[in-house]
Amino acid sequence: MGVFKILATGVAALALGTGAAAAQDNAFPARMVRIVVPFTAGGLADVLARGLAQELAGRWSQPVVVENRPGANTIIAAEYVARSDPDGYTLLMANDPTVSSNQYLYSKLPYDPVKDFTPVANVAQTREILLASNDFPARNLRELIAQAKARPGHVTYGSYGIGSKAHLDAATFSALAGIELNHVPYKGVADVMTALLGGQIDMAMVGVPPSIPMVRAGKVRLLAVAAPRRIATFPDTPTFAELGFPAMVSQAWFGLVAPAGTPPAVVAKIAADVQQVLAQPAFQEKFVTSVGLEPLDQGPEAFARFLARDRQEYERSIRSVNVKLD
Repeated sequence: MGVFKILATGVAALALGTGAAAAQDNAFPARMVRIVVPFTAGGLADVLARGLAQELAGRWSQPVVVENRPGANTIIAAEYVARSDPDGYTLLMANDPTVSSNQYLYSKLPYDPVKDFTPVANVAQTREILLASNDFPARNLRELIAQAKARPGHVTYGSYGIGSKAHLDAATFSALAGIELNHVPYKGVADVMTALLGGQIDMAMVGVPPSIPMVRAGKVRLLAVAAPRRIATFPDTPTFAELGFPAMVSQAWFGLVAPAGTPPAVVAKIAADVQQVLAQPAFQEKFVTSVGLEPLDQGPEAFARFLARDRQEYERSIRSVNVKLD
């Protein structure tokens, strides 16, 4: 009888513990939540995170603050969140380098991009586009390719660093087109845009958001969009597929991830609330579509599948250009 009593007591305690954990998950959040952004304040990811934070704070009746931890190609912020308590109170506004490309660009990372994070919600993406300087004589993609074939290594392209998406995309395009381009790396996208405006480089692959004012003002030429179909921001610009390069598809994305081990009920709640925020037309207009982003309706499972494909594409791309950052 004593043994049965002990077993019964243990089962009761386990049930109470499980019930308490479930109740805790259902009560989330009971205090302040942090969204860590791996970039400086004022950038695209930061503005998007702050918009989300404001909306979620209203829904949760708890403070949601944005904490900027820039540096080291998002590694500083990623390591910090990976080592945080897996309780849902510390989230990371991740992007491509954080959990997709860094593992192939560096021999060793202080975190595991796959094992140390739980996908929560993929928030938005931007397509990559090909811009040319107004000083560059080529007026379209066909003429650009002809120029590059006539003078191998003479046509220059800018990127915001070796191993950056701009570098990898241009290298992929040059391989698909069978041309040799001259890579000129800069510190950031602003430097690339300045170089394009000044004619110091001939072309660059960049995201839509920083390009909008310059393209619309006619200060640079937009030649092609790396998307499966034409995009709403530049509906008159053909895709690479229309121009004979269907494999040239590229996007940059921003999504929330949590430390591995975060309770599924907490992950599900955050994801559901984020998706409700994204569904609001006013939010989309202010923080997504008006700045050249596309909203993504991806919860934990869909985001995980997206990441699996994204990692495969980056592995293939990085190996093809044989780039390492350490």
